[in-house]
Amino acid sequence: MNQLTRKIELDLWEPERFVLLITTCLVGLSIAQVVWRGIGFDWAAYGSIGAIALVCIAGGQFYRISGRSERIGVALTCTGLFAVFSAFMVVFNYLLMPITRPSIDPWLVWIDGLYGYHWPDVMAWSVQQPTASLVLKLVYMSTVPQLAVLVVILGLTGRVRQLHVFLLSVVITSVTGVVFWGMFPSHGPSAMFSLPPEVVRSLNPVVADDYGRELLRLATNGPDYISPENVKGLIAVPSFHAVLAFQAIYAMRGVKWLFPIFLIVNILILPSALVHGGHHLIDLPIGFLWFLAGLWIAKRTVDSMYRNTDKPPFLTSDLERAGEVAG
Repeated sequence: MNQLTRKIELDLWEPERFVLLITTCLVGLSIAQVVWRGIGFDWAAYGSIGAIALVCIAGGQFYRISGRSERIGVALTCTGLFAVFSAFMVVFNYLLMPITRPSIDPWLVWIDGLYGYHWPDVMAWSVQQPTASLVLKLVYMSTVPQLAVLVVILGLTGRVRQLHVFLLSVVITSVTGVVFWGMFPSHGPSAMFSLPPEVVRSLNPVVADDYGRELLRLATNGPDYISPENVKGLIAVPSFHAVLAFQAIYAMRGVKWLFPIFLIVNILILPSALVHGGHHLIDLPIGFLWFLAGLWIAKRTVDSMYRNTDKPPFLTSDLERAGEVAG
């Protein structure tokens, strides 16, 4: 019986166990709230996300436990964990609504004004830059796909410590950001200003004033149906596009053949968050500070976990390991 138990036990590194614990809590709390409150929920879609994640984790465990490839094992395992955490972090954020606390958006607009920033003026100016605005829109929409690529690349290149620091940094900044938003809600300037119809038609931004009106409706009434197809970014400050952009740049700094691309794309995400993300200007520097704090905590947590095990921060390639065995 003990042999059978050992065979089916997950072989997870400590940072992965931490992410699994947080993710399990998120999933449990979210499902319990959905059922208790009677909120419509796209069980099929989220079930599919869960099934795909389980396949990734199972595949990763196969490669890890069998010894076929530790790199593929960590890449698949972390991909599965990242997918489920990301999906249910958004669900949990939605379930904080309705929210009765007053928005801090007026304060954020006031702070922006101190620096001469006015969102409607920026949107009107962007109409005069159609090519740049289109590029920024594509960049803005690249965040999730590029993070998925990042996880796989870090795993397959053996940068396991960098991958674990990235995962914990995402978890820490996301959880603390959602908790902060629950106490100090913000919806962005799209919830405070109305854009001229010609600006909306010409620019076709991802976030316009209709988006802002929907955020206010959700904040007042709460969600009636949650699905991956209709969920929206709820948090203005800190800007999570900014947080994730800085995390991606930091995580990929050692991958020389891809780092220049990630650097350029993620620097462009910062202005794209203003034009297409409906953010206040102050959201970006606060996002940078949020990233720094999350990174500081994540690095020390991962280092502490690694000191308690014999796990290496970098995995040699399978070919190199095979050569060492043959030698």
